[in-house]
Amino acid sequence: MTTTPAQPHDISRRSSSADHPGRIRAYYPFWDTQYRPSLLEVVGAIPADRFDFKPRPEMFTAHQIVVHIADNEHNFIGNLAEGRPWDPWLAPHEDPEQGWVTLASLPDHAALFSALEKAHRSTQIWLDKPPSELSRVITWRGDGGQERRCTLHWLLDGLQEHDIHHRAQLNLYLRLMGIEPPSI
Repeated sequence: MTTTPAQPHDISRRSSSADHPGRIRAYYPFWDTQYRPSLLEVVGAIPADRFDFKPRPEMFTAHQIVVHIADNEHNFIGNLAEGRPWDPWLAPHEDPEQGWVTLASLPDHAALFSALEKAHRSTQIWLDKPPSELSRVITWRGDGGQERRCTLHWLLDGLQEHDIHHRAQLNLYLRLMGIEPPSI
């Protein structure tokens, strides 16, 4: 009988919280084994000559969605959880009907992958901390200066969901471009 090597998706299907005792990662056993790798596959499937694709003028381009994913993780972990200054990589266009302007210079796949990896590195450090950190309360000033609060657990859940949400959006963009998205 011939067997084929296990694929990353097959390996992640055997993962569980029990693989990460005493670490926050136990609450997110699939983030780095399934969700993140499939996000990176989708990013790699976007042809560089279609980075500017967007279904409507006011929306993100395919490239801007990837920048937005890295930007959010970089800033939500860096600013809210670690106290670093906010460093926006996108801004609303002066004409809202035109969507967004990219502030970060991430011109190609290599730069996008590097930005995603760098942004996720801080999250991975948090994932390796003890679960008692999940109840850490994070406080910041929101729009209008009002005080806002959340737990680290809420923040990490939001970031993981954000990756999954925009992975699906990129898959839709690929289909609209006539490209079969990678299997998730």
